Amino acid sequence: MTQQAKAEAKLVAKYKATIKKMDKTWRVLEDNRVPFLKEVLSWIDHPEQQMDVIQIAGTNGKGSTGAILSAVINASQLKVGHFSSPYVNDDREQITLNGEPITRRDFLIYFKQVTDALLKHGKSTNDLSYFEYFMMIALLYFEASSVNIAIIEAGLGGLRDATNAIDNAKLTVFTKISMDHENLMGHNVKEIAQNEAALIKPGTCVVSYAGQDIQALNVLKARTAAVGAEWFSGKIGHIIVENTSPNGLKLKIDDDSGYQLNLPGMFQAHNLNTVLQVLAALRLYGYQTSKEDLNIGLHNARMIGRMDYDGENNILYDAAHNVDGIQALVSTINSWHLKFKPTLVIGVLKDKDYHEMLDEIVPFVQRVITLTPSNPTRALSGDELAADILTNYPNIDVEIADDPTAALSLAMRTRESSQAMIVVTGSFYTLRALNRER
Repeated sequence: MTQQAKAEAKLVAKYKATIKKMDKTWRVLEDNRVPFLKEVLSWIDHPEQQMDVIQIAGTNGKGSTGAILSAVINASQLKVGHFSSPYVNDDREQITLNGEPITRRDFLIYFKQVTDALLKHGKSTNDLSYFEYFMMIALLYFEASSVNIAIIEAGLGGLRDATNAIDNAKLTVFTKISMDHENLMGHNVKEIAQNEAALIKPGTCVVSYAGQDIQALNVLKARTAAVGAEWFSGKIGHIIVENTSPNGLKLKIDDDSGYQLNLPGMFQAHNLNTVLQVLAALRLYGYQTSKEDLNIGLHNARMIGRMDYDGENNILYDAAHNVDGIQALVSTINSWHLKFKPTLVIGVLKDKDYHEMLDEIVPFVQRVITLTPSNPTRALSGDELAADILTNYPNIDVEIADDPTAALSLAMRTRESSQAMIVVTGSFYTLRALNRER
């Protein structure tokens, strides 16, 4: 092994050890969490204040909206940082600069900067969670990289989410707000919207998903008025989907045809609508994007694990993990008018409304293979999931896979034809386990 290879192996080992030691628990229910994170930001000299921040919150569509927006801004020759979660293959997917993940070396540099600040102020390196560390590291990395714009996605709601420690967002963007994490955020759409709306601060400009639930919309507008923020209501483009396939959407925007969004799913047109609003709002701050920038950005937009189509093996990976997400997945698959019913590979978390998720998707598939997601504390076992499916759908063929390799192997071996799609869904943790086998 060369010296360079040894150094790289040492770096990888140190990076993996650092990630492994991080506290993976949620801190969103702890009192005074956001004020503490504001303190930490002050200890690292407020990197967030050195860039124009776009915050994105909402139940579904954050990742797609952020990915499309990042790609279009990058196409306009601006530097753009993007912080998102969760990851599928590699933790570093969550921090990107112009679409490229942070290097392990840079990650460790800014991790040390954060831990040094904690220790200097009498705190322990365990006083930040995994998500909180990643947010701080992202902001330091973006500052050092002199980004023009930083896209910061909320992790869980708004009120106690780590991203609520950021007070200087130019734009605060809300994707579709619907039911999810009811035990943490609220028992109806209005309560969840109230949690999300806490991100709206004085001076920000608020952009909302065009088809927002009326209760959620009223909450967002009320919060905007109450804190003295601005509600964006500018003219946006009219989007027509001319063709949809597993490879993406062919679009007409206003009177211009020829746009190709390489993210499949009819719902992506709604996310693109939000992006167009954001681009229009950015013009108020002097950021200009051309039609060519938009075309290039739509073509370059990529997402790992969200409507992620492997054309060679005819496998669709989608991290739909709630009822709304599964409905969007089923609607998209039906729009393709497939010759064969798909084979479903699914693993879910036990704290999700998986009964309703199954009711949405099982009637549309040929057979089901269950597995256990890679989350020891929250995963529903593949055995329990299979039993639940058979109780409600006794005539469907259900098998239980021992591991991710077995799940995909079984699906590929037993589908009707290579033209029969395999759909992998149910949780980010399901995809995480399977993608490690890809």
